[in-house]
Amino acid sequence: MNALDGLNVVDLSHAIAGPTCTNMLAELGADVIKIEPPQGDGFRHYTEHGGAPLLSIPFASINAGKRSVVLDLKTPAGIELLWQLVERADILVENFRPGVLARLGMDFAALHARNPRLILVSITGFGQSGPLADRGAYDHIAQAMSGFAMLNATADGPQKIGIPIIDGFTGYLATIGLLAALRRRDHRGVGEHVDVAMLDAALKLVNTTVSVHSYTGRTPGGTGNRGFRLVATSEFYPTAEGWIALGANNQPQVEALLRVLGHPEMIDDPRFASHEARVEHYVAVRQWLTETLAQWRAADLEARLADARVPVAMLRTVGEIAQHPHVRQRGTLHPVTLPDWDRPLDVVGPGFAVETQAQPMVPVLGADTDEVLAGLGLTASDLATLRQAGAIQ
Repeated sequence: MNALDGLNVVDLSHAIAGPTCTNMLAELGADVIKIEPPQGDGFRHYTEHGGAPLLSIPFASINAGKRSVVLDLKTPAGIELLWQLVERADILVENFRPGVLARLGMDFAALHARNPRLILVSITGFGQSGPLADRGAYDHIAQAMSGFAMLNATADGPQKIGIPIIDGFTGYLATIGLLAALRRRDHRGVGEHVDVAMLDAALKLVNTTVSVHSYTGRTPGGTGNRGFRLVATSEFYPTAEGWIALGANNQPQVEALLRVLGHPEMIDDPRFASHEARVEHYVAVRQWLTETLAQWRAADLEARLADARVPVAMLRTVGEIAQHPHVRQRGTLHPVTLPDWDRPLDVVGPGFAVETQAQPMVPVLGADTDEVLAGLGLTASDLATLRQAGAIQ
């Protein structure tokens, strides 16, 4: 049995953050009905398409296992069909700007009146309240606003992370929030409104630096991903072949590192004697390590340091780690079926070990409209009338 078997989810979200949340729910067994406009989720139109139209790889990676229903919510009939689905749902997930649901007549009060057990999850850039609530946001906007980009500043200026890290993390926080709401519903019998903001998610990721500033008044940043911890034994270095990431943070790890490098005499060097000393002598320690590590191959050093219990990793590409035996053995990736493609697509699962799932299908736009609406009691004649009116495709 899957954890969320029997739960019905109506997914009004698009792009990344909301679909990441509903992807997690589908992974855990919920029946997720993805409501799309006639043109489809904009993420369907991204590059790297396969056989079926409007089925990009980025879209497939976070929408497998859902059912797609096309409704035109600009029509009264489309709104009425949405109401019928929502009245039978446990969860409604949306990532419109604040006020959009209200304009559709579906603010939380109206939803609660017609389905008291419904949990509404709203994902926005800045939340449902506050002076910035009406603003829109994308991942890099949240990185900029939250201090994230300034923490990563180099001599070239502020730097954004090259993947939509805030979008993804916001989706995971939304999942945690709604699971907590489900637990409360078990006790109280009624649903609630879960308010999730990308800015809040970004601040959660930089939480330690926020707390440092709160207590000391210092604002870490401008150190090229090093934050406020300038420790040369815990950074990236080039080697004679490849790059290596060292993670020697405490004294036993530092001493083990020096022994593996063939320089146990450096254990008595005052620059390596303590964390405080390594911070104070950052430049000298980094220079010494740069010169010493240049004599090693990254693969050899990774193996030796791992055996010595020092956290370490070669720098790998996504392609290299995706083929790593460890990732394959754990089942971190699993295949999904893409209609009309020549082979399944590997996607990352929920991020933790779960029972084996059936290979899910990535939904073609509107492929499940008739099946889902027939479940509401609509006949073939009803569906034909709705299509003629433009409410469905």
